[in-house]
Amino acid sequence: MTTGGWQHRGVPAGLLLITLFASGAAASLATGGRSDVGLSALLGVFGAEPKSLAQSVMFDIRLPRTLVAVFIGINLAMAGLILQAVTRNPLASPSILGVNQGAALGMVLALFFPAMSGSAVGVFAVTGALTAGALTFAIAGGFQGELNSLRLILGGVAVGAFACALVRFSFTLDDDLSRQVVRWTSGNIADMRWHDVGPLAGLSITGLIATVLLSHRLNLMALGEASATGLGTDPRITLLFGAVLAAILTGASVAVAGPVAFVGLVVPHMCRLVFGPDHRILVPAAALGGATLMVLADFASKWVIAPFETPVGVIAALIGAPYFLYQTLVAKDLE
Repeated sequence: MTTGGWQHRGVPAGLLLITLFASGAAASLATGGRSDVGLSALLGVFGAEPKSLAQSVMFDIRLPRTLVAVFIGINLAMAGLILQAVTRNPLASPSILGVNQGAALGMVLALFFPAMSGSAVGVFAVTGALTAGALTFAIAGGFQGELNSLRLILGGVAVGAFACALVRFSFTLDDDLSRQVVRWTSGNIADMRWHDVGPLAGLSITGLIATVLLSHRLNLMALGEASATGLGTDPRITLLFGAVLAAILTGASVAVAGPVAFVGLVVPHMCRLVFGPDHRILVPAAALGGATLMVLADFASKWVIAPFETPVGVIAALIGAPYFLYQTLVAKDLE
């Protein structure tokens, strides 16, 4: 399809995506433990007048939770889009390459060794993500300039399985902490408050801007390393910067809400099918797509077995796992 064709199809698709996002955000805000709190409670929550109980529930509980879902969706979608571009692998995503699991292991280490981590728990999660990503790229030969697609996926599975095994081993060390870790590793955002929103929002906006600035290089990477080099771009720098950025975005999200899988796999693919391969368009589209998927998953997590909740990470996995199987069957780039 020509560029004009993509643009022609992308306009109504973009409007539909915006509508889905608005509907998902509204549904997320309108549902929760208290059935008597609806969207009408949004009126006046930012005013100077004392808040009613319904407005307090909306402002202090539901609104920060929905915003956290939005920013996590943006982060994971950007991370997946970057990883698929720099590796030219349709199966690349934070959960498949072991980055999610590495971040989870870093977070668990911070919880079990608070004296060593201090208050910088998020730093440990990012460090774990970077370490896992580096190991996966090393196994795939990325640091020697011979990145192998099959070894990349197998290396990611191996690194992720090892990190996951260590996280599960931590369950035997301390009962109280193990219960906290089990709940956190399911991808739960039920307890999100305003103090979780600020740092995550700042990092999401910064990461989105950085990805937009990187979009031209990502387009060149799609042409192959030889072509990118011939056009004056060093693919090794793009690979390094992209992988580090993806690890930071993933680690920050895992530190807040736990490892939410498959968002970084599903969203870039769906957006690429609709909006085309140009990353200058794909970046904002994937950011909105990730936010949309997460607010819809948050709504579903509160609705499926109401009045009880299903962790949002479980909902995301139920959506993403079949799509991962489909992509595994149809992918033609693995050797």
